[in-house]
Amino acid sequence: MKMYMKGNKRSKETSSPIPNTIAYAAIKNFLVSKEFAETREEYCIGKLDKKQVSQIMTDIKWLFRNYKDMEVLAIEDSDNKAIRFIL
Repeated sequence: MKMYMKGNKRSKETSSPIPNTIAYAAIKNFLVSKEFAETREEYCIGKLDKKQVSQIMTDIKWLFRNYKDMEVLAIEDSDNKAIRFIL
């Protein structure tokens, strides 16, 4: 899996291969962290319980196994810093 990061002052993205476990942790952190609550609301993602988060992570792992080169998650903050996860 690869993670692409783009800073707010750069026009070019940097690519980094990352282990799947790190990507899973970053995605799960996005789903449950209070830090991303406002961003989740913008994407119409309400408050999730543990069972819902578990189901989402199971579905994402299934996608990772079955679809290559698919963008799974793209996060952009108000400062235009972006992170994308590609299988």
